[in-house]
Amino acid sequence: MHRAPDDRPIIGPAEAPDLHCMTLNLRRRVPRPAGHPDAWEARRAAVVALVASEQPTVLAVQEALPDQVTDLASGLGSRWEPVVVGRGARGGGEASGVFVDTDRCTVVERRSWALSRRPRRAGSRSWATAFPRNVAGAVLDDRATGRRFLALGTHLDVVSPWARYRSAQLLARIVAASGLPAVVMADCNCPAGSAPWRALAEAGLQDTWGRASRPETPELGTYAAYREPRADRPRIDAVFATDGAVVSRVAVSSRRPGGVWPSDHLPVHAVLSFGVAA
Repeated sequence: MHRAPDDRPIIGPAEAPDLHCMTLNLRRRVPRPAGHPDAWEARRAAVVALVASEQPTVLAVQEALPDQVTDLASGLGSRWEPVVVGRGARGGGEASGVFVDTDRCTVVERRSWALSRRPRRAGSRSWATAFPRNVAGAVLDDRATGRRFLALGTHLDVVSPWARYRSAQLLARIVAASGLPAVVMADCNCPAGSAPWRALAEAGLQDTWGRASRPETPELGTYAAYREPRADRPRIDAVFATDGAVVSRVAVSSRRPGGVWPSDHLPVHAVLSFGVAA
């Protein structure tokens, strides 16, 4: 299986007009014995090393607890600004959102919505979800190109297919209402090509994988659960971009900085461009 050396970025920093978009489910911290591959204490340095070496323009995270956001922000330094919001009624708890490279982009406006029939009511839930779900991100100005765009990170429901489908429809409406080119980075909890992915595509939010002129890796199953990833497993994590984005490179990374899996999910990368403002 193709693997980049664990000390070498698989994508690395993007030069204008390209944007390097990366999504990673951090795997929420749960009590584990010392040395367990799922222990956050064992994985924290690997996550920081992975992101710091890849230098994404925008990193989306899912399943991020407040202390994990703090750990990542502290490890990365002030260059990456977190726009991460918890799914609870007061914005706490397990969170989704983005980290933004402020050397490249300015955060113009922070935004978040509940994935429910009442998207403006934080912590609300619908469609038979066991827990609230949300989407969070920011309107960004790309100082290198003069373009303004929307960057969002989200995590669709793990149990309810109906919730995943309706959430995808809501995401499409949110992007359309912004009137901006957009990138949506998600743990979809369902395979590429399934109903939520099709709903996004029909609304003009395309999976970047099939649009890339140069895949850097094979398409791997992204829920690897700390095991060697396999091409016969589904890719459930994705970077979606609005019609008009030019996608040059994509990858599913199996890097293990220091020999440690950063998460039970594999990160997905896309290098894309919305062009240069006239």
